[in-house]
This record gives sequence, C-alpha cells and structure tokens, in this order.
Amino acid sequence: MGNSINMLLLLSVLLPLLALSYFNHPSPADDYCYIDTVFKYSWLEAMNFYYSGWTGRYFGIFLNHSNPLLFHSITGFKVIPVVLFAAMLFALYNLFRHLTPTLSRAAHLGFAGVVFFLYILKMASIVEGFYWMAAFVTYTVPNILTLLWVTVVLDWYRQDTKKKLLAVLANFLVFAIIGCSETNLIIMVMLLGALWFYRLVFHRKIDGLMMSLLIVGALSIYLFLAAPGNQARLDGNPLSRNIVFSVVSSFKQLAILSFAWIFKTPLLIFSMAWVIVLSKISVGARNYFSMPVWFAILLYIGVLAGQIFPSYYGIGIEPSLRAVNCVYLFFLIGWFYVIGVIFHYFHKRYAPNFPLSFLRYGVLYSLLVISIAFSFFRSANVKMIYSDLLKGRAAAFSRETDERYAMIQNSKTRIVYLPPIKTRPSSLYFDDIKTNRDHWWNKCMAGYFGKEAIIMKETK
Repeated sequence: MGNSINMLLLLSVLLPLLALSYFNHPSPADDYCYIDTVFKYSWLEAMNFYYSGWTGRYFGIFLNHSNPLLFHSITGFKVIPVVLFAAMLFALYNLFRHLTPTLSRAAHLGFAGVVFFLYILKMASIVEGFYWMAAFVTYTVPNILTLLWVTVVLDWYRQDTKKKLLAVLANFLVFAIIGCSETNLIIMVMLLGALWFYRLVFHRKIDGLMMSLLIVGALSIYLFLAAPGNQARLDGNPLSRNIVFSVVSSFKQLAILSFAWIFKTPLLIFSMAWVIVLSKISVGARNYFSMPVWFAILLYIGVLAGQIFPSYYGIGIEPSLRAVNCVYLFFLIGWFYVIGVIFHYFHKRYAPNFPLSFLRYGVLYSLLVISIAFSFFRSANVKMIYSDLLKGRAAAFSRETDERYAMIQNSKTRIVYLPPIKTRPSSLYFDDIKTNRDHWWNKCMAGYFGKEAIIMKETK
C-alpha cells in the first residue's frame, strides 16, 4: 500500500510537469545569446568568449552553447525537460537502490517518488529548475550528475575487481560537475574531501580511485578559477569577497530555509515512515549507513551551507532561486540519509523494537494522508503548475510565442517590433526582451534571427 501511495504522489506532480514541457520555449534571457555568439564567431570561439569574459563554468558553457537553437530547433526545448525529469528520477531511484539493496524495485521507485514530490512542493523556482535552459544546465544537470557520481563510486568500492570504466566515469563526472557552477564546485570539493577523510581515518587506505579523483578535481578547480571572466562577477558588489560576512550569512539563510522545509511540508511524517522502513532492514543491509553520526551531520550541514556561500562571497547577496533549488534537493536527500545513519547507530547498539499494531499503522497512515493533502493543496508550486495547465495559460503563452516567431520570419524589414507576451505562466515564463534595442537580450535575439534589431513595442 505504501509504494502505491508513493507512486500516486509522484504522478500527481510529474504528469502536469510533463504536460507543461509541451508548451516550453527558449527564453530571450540568455538562451539566444549563446547560439548567436556561435553563429558569429564559431562554436569554439564562442565558448572561449564566455570563459574569458564572464565565467569559469566551462562545462556549463559547453552545454549552453550546444542548446537546440544551434540546430534551429524549438522542439528540443520541449524534449529536454522530459529528459531532465526522467534523469532525476533515475538518479534518485539508483541512489536508493544502492543504499537499500534488499528492498524491492517498487520501494526504490516509491522512495524516489517521495523525494521528487517533496522537492516539487517547495522548490524555489520550477521554471529555473526544469524549463529555462540557461539555468538548469548550471544547477539541475550537475545535481543529477552528482547523484550518479555517488552511485558510481559506491559501485567501484563494492566490486572485488575494480573496473576501469567505472573509474573513468567517476573522474569524468567530477570534471563535468565542477565545471557547471560555483555551487556544484563546493559540493564536489566537500564530497571528495569527505571521501578522502573517511578512507584515511576509518579505513587507513589510499587507492587509485582516490588519487585520480583528487588529481582530476584539482585540475578542474584550477580550470574553473583561472578563467579571466570570473573577475567580472567578483567586482559587482562591495560586500563580495567578505569571508566572515559570507559564512555568517550562509548559516543564517540555511536556518531560515530549513525551517520552512521541515515544518511546512510533510517531511516529518515521511521521516517517521522512513524509520519504520529502516527497522525492517537487516543490519548487514544497512551497511552504507554505517558512518559516525557526527561525521554525517557535519558533512550534511557543510554541503548545505557551502552551496549558499558562493552567492554571498561572489556578489554579496542572497542566493538566486535556482541556487536555492540546489540546496533544497541536497537537503532532502541528506535529511533521509542522516536519519538512516542515526537510526543505524542506535539500533545497532540498543536493538530497539518498533512494534506497530494495526491501530498504530492506521494512525500513522492517517497523519501521513492528512499532512500530504494539506501540503499538496496549499503548495504554491502545485497550484501554479495545475492552474497554468488547466486554465490555458501555458497554451496561450506557447501560442503567443509562436506568433512572434511568425512575425519575425515574415517581416521584410531589418528592424522588427514585437508585442510583449501577455500571458506569462510562472511555471514557464522567466523574462522577455525589452523596449531598449541595445539590451543584451534584444541584441542576441536579433542576431540569432538575422535582424538588425528586435524591439518590444511600448504598451500602456
């Protein structure tokens, strides 16, 4: 019954998100800029332009300069979100399959569904997480790759004969993840540091994978930080590069965010259900939770606060919504993992029993259903994705965008005036061109379509 409920929760948020993908379009905010630069200077030179003049996110630069507009495809922007949803669910499923190998596939998929459901309920920005390409290649993609990296490393250490292909894949994932954003660079540095510390202190071993990951990680960090374009971001705010301010602000912001994630979602009730699941798993099957509690908690808090730190240190402001998305995903995964570590520690030493009568099961399920229903119907994200879809806002947005494409293609003049998008579904719409012809996004869109200028009409 529990797995069925979990699957229903997954479908309740996944189906409308998949439907919204059909109405997605490239955003004038940056999506056209990357490909306009490619068309002007060539693919390699365009990437060098961004690396030298704006950011060290070398792998993110590669992905953005390879977006579907490179092939003049709008359809690609409708397909990629579907791929993202599938990839995230697979990464979550694969992670839980490794952590709880004795549970059924249905249980693994159900648990992935629970995390995905909780994630959608309180995501800071759905459009930046799954539909705006310039954002999701910087955060969502490396988040998925990080989950896959963890399972690849677990596979490598689990097998008696070490497979070179797994080592190559693990090293490539480190290179790709670090090259996507400062946030994911911090995550990977902490995970690599934790791996080295754990293997050295608790196992007193150094192996080939550890060495190769350290070397690749160091080279990747150097490639990221050595980019001339990083200076442009660091000079934007007087509070940037203030370490004390950045550290204090990071922990304050984490406390504020965590309160809402814990007490304004069904997380605590799901945590109780998770403890019951753990109690039914043998001690040997909980091997991956056999970690010192203090180490797991410190790593957990460090990874979360570390993701917030770059925003305060780099530009002196609160993290962007897309960065908060990233923090929340690892908050959820880490939350359940830390509970598993704490449970394993106490259960192994004190062997407590969790006898649950039919009545107690009924009470737990009732609390779970009530909290889920309450959170579901009060979630701003759930209301948004369903209303954008069912009230036709997503379809109207897509239709208006298609009409603007037709205006551009049918125009015989070098300067094109476009009406603003009137219907702006929050799940899909991020931003638009401006009335100023010299705005960066206007110039990028005009260059992509081969026009001298594309300008938004001024309206009252």
